[in-house]
Amino acid sequence: MSAPRAWADARRYAEVVYTLALRDFQSRFRGNWLGLAGLVVVPVLFLAAYTFVFSVLMPVKIRPDADREDYAFFFFAGLIGWTLFAESTARAPRLFAGQVHFVRTALFPVSALPAASTLVAFYNALIWMGVFVLARLVREGSIPPSTLAAPLVLALLGLLTAGVALLLAAAGALARDLAELVGPMLTVLLFASPVIYPAERLADVAPWLLGANPLAAPIDALRASLLDGRWPSGAGVATAVGWTALLLGAGIFAHRRVRPVLGDLL
Repeated sequence: MSAPRAWADARRYAEVVYTLALRDFQSRFRGNWLGLAGLVVVPVLFLAAYTFVFSVLMPVKIRPDADREDYAFFFFAGLIGWTLFAESTARAPRLFAGQVHFVRTALFPVSALPAASTLVAFYNALIWMGVFVLARLVREGSIPPSTLAAPLVLALLGLLTAGVALLLAAAGALARDLAELVGPMLTVLLFASPVIYPAERLADVAPWLLGANPLAAPIDALRASLLDGRWPSGAGVATAVGWTALLLGAGIFAHRRVRPVLGDLL
């Protein structure tokens, strides 16, 4: 395939993904009382609730010298990456079965469905990140320069998530009960990921589990750039890139194997 043809195909694919994501994004809030304002209200309420619970009701400190409010920001920073992954992954197994009209359209790139779902989750995560940055700016009066790296880390996590979503969408067409298993699996993965606790604590107890978790490196890098004022480490970025390439490749491979028979399966 020539380079101009490949570029044109990639551009059309991107347009399909964007159109699907925009339609999905808008449909979630059409007719709602808060409308698009709900996108900001929800993370603000979450952050306020976490601050109240972990600062007043059950004070938790990450470090002995930390303020009482620090854990709420710590937890919220981890949730930004986690919700991006969990939202898209939870929907993935039913994507093809729920949109059969697209699947049975010969020229439609059905891989755009999980890609669009991930893009919507990425939009939401960016808004959560904006709320976090604004809240920290109000609280501390400034934000660290490393915050500039956070959107890039989030984009890398989005690519990883797209690979997992594509893999689960293909598998969900073969095994309809997969959708029932994903929820419990996500709960287990949440507690195996450095969302509730620092990555260092898991490394002290079960370093193999930290290395085998594809979410550990990007979530840790996201928290470092947003909360700790540290630029993501080279080793952490390399690990995240490696997992992203592996899971994207697995998702593309699974989709190509399933796509020729997808119409018959559904």
